[in-house]
Amino acid sequence: MHNTTTEKRRSFRIDDTINLSYRLIDPKTADLGIRHLPNEYSLAAILDVLSQEALIIIQSLDKKDAKIAELFKVLDAKINAVAQTVMFVGSDIDVQKALNVNLSATGVAFYQPISLDIGQNLAIEMFLPGMLALILVYAKVVNCQQIQPDQFLISVDFTDIKQDDQELLIKHVVRMQWQQLQKKSLVNEQSSA
Repeated sequence: MHNTTTEKRRSFRIDDTINLSYRLIDPKTADLGIRHLPNEYSLAAILDVLSQEALIIIQSLDKKDAKIAELFKVLDAKINAVAQTVMFVGSDIDVQKALNVNLSATGVAFYQPISLDIGQNLAIEMFLPGMLALILVYAKVVNCQQIQPDQFLISVDFTDIKQDDQELLIKHVVRMQWQQLQKKSLVNEQSSA
């Protein structure tokens, strides 16, 4: 997906599949920002830091006692399952419906069946399955392009995002970009052989 308007790239963009929902918000709500909202959306940022710390411990345990390391992995999975359930309380995200998007740390483009006005303010919830992260951003529509009679490409710039959530989004984009580059490199190696 590409935004057809001339856009200065402020960060890496990736094609990805995520869960996304949005709602229209008025300019006054957009101006208030998301910092006044409850903090449940930052749970993913906290869990990400703790998971990184736990991974180091699990890797050292794996060498010493595989059964204890396996127990920690099971407990981590249980905690992630509970956290995911807590994150979705009050959310409009449908985890069964994933969308193909073009994503960066500063915006997202996605397809949908109705058009949106350029300049319209949105509250967007995004679930990044690979990171178990539910992120809330405020955004503004910067482009709406009709692709087919009932399909529009909506491009938005984020206007407000919590710093922890933006860091998670950057990690996700970099991780996905690395995976895509590795996959492309492997395909190139196989086609050369």
